Amino acid sequence: MAVRIGKPAPEFESEAWTRGAHGPKKVGLSQHRGKWVVLFFYPRDFTFICPTEIASFGAIQKDFERANAVVIGVSTDSFYTHKAWFESDPRLANINYPVIADTGHQLSGAFDVLLEDGAALRGTFIIDPEGILRHMSINELDVGRNVNETLRVLQALRTGELCPVDWKPGQSTLTTYDEWLAKALPRLPKQVLVDSTKKLQTTKYSAGQMVFEQGDAPDRFYIISAGEVEVIRRKRDGSEKILAGLHPGDYFGEIGLLTEARRNASIRAKTDVELLAMNWDDFRKVIESSEASRKDFADIMRERLAQT
Repeated sequence: MAVRIGKPAPEFESEAWTRGAHGPKKVGLSQHRGKWVVLFFYPRDFTFICPTEIASFGAIQKDFERANAVVIGVSTDSFYTHKAWFESDPRLANINYPVIADTGHQLSGAFDVLLEDGAALRGTFIIDPEGILRHMSINELDVGRNVNETLRVLQALRTGELCPVDWKPGQSTLTTYDEWLAKALPRLPKQVLVDSTKKLQTTKYSAGQMVFEQGDAPDRFYIISAGEVEVIRRKRDGSEKILAGLHPGDYFGEIGLLTEARRNASIRAKTDVELLAMNWDDFRKVIESSEASRKDFADIMRERLAQT
């Protein structure tokens, strides 16, 4: 069965050469759960292009480690062929990652890079900390791969965001979560922000229009993305008092949701306004997912209630 992006990578436990070890050591995918794995196949030991690739992975191994990744090489040569080559060729003197001896061809076959003559194509596979295959590329034998590109793809995958063409660490991404939501809830985990963005609904109100009235049942949480609103308290005599003005990035509606009490103030659009709204069930799940955000809301709620 062919390997597929987004599906679990084939499990393996194979014998490997590692520098300093007298005999082969077992290397398996499951032992690296919690880390990214960069698994690369090359055709043969004692060849021409292969040592340039192997040395290139070694030269930036620390960069892979800083990205919470382990590098594992694979060819169908034996452990003893690996040992003879890696411990005699000066170009490979700094290789400190394991190199699997896939003499039985199970691993090369599982990743669909095995050739009829028993060699492996130049395949590169990036596997995430849960064991899911996230990237693969396979070169014909005569063309060496770009190891720096492998690192770049790994770094992009780790962001969990939309990375445009030629993206590099430090550059902006095509944000996958709403920036107003991130500003309102700065301590939400990134994945919660991404998931919560999908729950937001954009609503618009004209200047002077009521968003909700004092005494209404609470049903939604709001973030202002454009325009201004006024927080109004109606008195017993029918007059009103403006308690506050809220601007883009501010939010409201959380008090009624958190206290499960009717709205204690009205909200009116001071200008044409655009709001991001989240219903009660989704808002509750967001708050329950983040102890830090729950504490932030509690502090702000106490402050706002004291002002009213």
